[in-house]
Amino acid sequence: MLLAAVIFLSPLYPATISADLGRAVHAWFLGQVQRADPALAERLHEPNRPRPFTVSSLRGVGLAPDGKIALTPERNYWLRVTSMEATLSHCLLEQVLPALPSEIELAGVTFKLKGATCDQAEHPWAGQTTYEALIKEGLLRTGKVEPWLTLQFVSPTTFRRTGVNSSLTDSEGKAYKVAWHNVPLPLPGLVFDSYLQRWNAFAPVAFPLEVKRYAEECVAISRYRLQTVLVEFGEVREVGFVGTCRFTALVADPYWLRLLHLLAAFAFYSGTGHHTARGMGQTRELALVKEE
Repeated sequence: MLLAAVIFLSPLYPATISADLGRAVHAWFLGQVQRADPALAERLHEPNRPRPFTVSSLRGVGLAPDGKIALTPERNYWLRVTSMEATLSHCLLEQVLPALPSEIELAGVTFKLKGATCDQAEHPWAGQTTYEALIKEGLLRTGKVEPWLTLQFVSPTTFRRTGVNSSLTDSEGKAYKVAWHNVPLPLPGLVFDSYLQRWNAFAPVAFPLEVKRYAEECVAISRYRLQTVLVEFGEVREVGFVGTCRFTALVADPYWLRLLHLLAAFAFYSGTGHHTARGMGQTRELALVKEE
């Protein structure tokens, strides 16, 4: 089961804090899982494994041009957690969410919890579905499949590339060493490979790795409205992009298009790119509107 829970909260007193609360929400979330299921929490902590969850930073805060946000008790805020595996989803739905504390502390500020929902009728960023339902809707439906889709990236998004030896060489014939680096651009191959890797890690049915190749070679960016945003994780800084991007298939093969649309729907739960378990990469597919 795939789950997206939205948790509503407000501060007990006015405060000014960092806009980048992804790490704080991450720690709080794991603490709640620890209370409900210590063995599951320990597994979620294991290094070098895909994370079966995402968390958001604090939402509903407006712009933060200087990296700070001013909070008031009169306003309601929210945060979001998602799960991509059944064990964690059931833990959240049956144990964590029904037993949420009345107050929580994030970055030294105490918030009053005002409820939570997994019902998309109550909040557009909440929801529940299954892998089987996504497959049925994405691959088994009949009719025309549009050759475009639009994704909205609402929290800073980036991709991590590991270091490699360049094909170029220096004057001594030695290959240049290219350090790992971030790519704050929604290149089609990076975007859809991000979803493919998470899908294949947690779904009962794996999709072919050629999805990445199709996205790289046969999909183009046709329209975008993006900007870069700096995210601070303590002393570490990351640059990500936010905004909307439309992808258009140059080779409109129905099978591959259905896979892309399915993975775009999955993005609502999986997030996009790097550090999705710390607030980055929150994503959703926007309603299809024909390219003019």
